[in-house]
Amino acid sequence: MIKTFAAFAGAVAGAAILMSASASAAQSDAPPSDGGARGWTIFGWSVSGSVSGQVAPDYMGSKSYEVDPSGSLQFHRPGVQPSFGAPDDSPGLQVLGDKTLSAGVVVRGRSSRDDSDDSVLRGLHKIDFAFEPGLYAEWWPTDILRFHAEVRHGVVGNSAWSGDVAADLVHQDPRWVLSIGPRVHLGDSRFTRTYFDVTETDAARSPFAIGPYNADGAYVAVGGLASAEYRWTRRWSVLANLSYQRLTGDAADSPLVARLGSPDQFTGALGLRYRFGR
Repeated sequence: MIKTFAAFAGAVAGAAILMSASASAAQSDAPPSDGGARGWTIFGWSVSGSVSGQVAPDYMGSKSYEVDPSGSLQFHRPGVQPSFGAPDDSPGLQVLGDKTLSAGVVVRGRSSRDDSDDSVLRGLHKIDFAFEPGLYAEWWPTDILRFHAEVRHGVVGNSAWSGDVAADLVHQDPRWVLSIGPRVHLGDSRFTRTYFDVTETDAARSPFAIGPYNADGAYVAVGGLASAEYRWTRRWSVLANLSYQRLTGDAADSPLVARLGSPDQFTGALGLRYRFGR
């Protein structure tokens, strides 16, 4: 399967990154004293990232799960130190503001969906990998409370609008970064139709006796995310997170969810972060 190959490739890439970083990591074993994240800079821009293994639903609304690679990459403009970023933030580039109030551009990739022989999606049309650029805004009214919002539009794989609204309570000290907060995931009617429609051809080819379904209306899923980062050394961290979301409306009523899947979606990840720089 494509996802299995991607997981293997991600694991190899992660191992290569870790081996290349190990020599410099051995020189700095103390955790940061100020709780801040040091970044790798390119032409003055700070860069931070992580690589994880993730257990997630096979497709949106699935009740079966598989392991895939996951990662995070953030760019910050010169003079701004990298700050907390939630595991579900899209990879982004900060172009305006400071730690209190900032904005920039993001991009998200959305997994493809196929009808492999061992899947409940047998007979259903394939959905290609989606590429969704967009914008984000972030506000820290206090040192422990963060609000983050994104809006994106698909340019490959789908042509829909989607977005996320998040709030996080964040604790940071020299060893630990802990967060927890609610999430709302949104999409327009085109998004709902793309991922939850069942065409007449799909219904006729499926061996699971499902009927055609025309999804409509906005996509809305609500839930929450909790994450933990342990700063093992100044450069190395261990990361873990767990999220839950509940599909609602036409998405939850689709046969892909109501008959073949589940509206309750869980995701968990475990990984490592390496901080570049001095």
